[in-house]
Amino acid sequence: MALGFAILLTRLGEKRVTAITVEVGIQNGTLAIASTPTLLNTPTMAIPGAIYGLLMFVTGAGFAWWASRRQSLLKA
Repeated sequence: MALGFAILLTRLGEKRVTAITVEVGIQNGTLAIASTPTLLNTPTMAIPGAIYGLLMFVTGAGFAWWASRRQSLLKA
């Protein structure tokens, strides 16, 4: 997420980059949770996808908090 944020920031505005970063992160986490048991049909293979998916929600929330805090500090 951080690398994508830094790369996209060079061409797009900060608000757009923040929205794209959160959206892509949450979509990847959800995709990992949903597709692993369906596509691979092996419960053991679902464990890494579930862990990644849950961690992505936590890191996505942290990034959203950081971005909103940063916006409010820049306005002040």
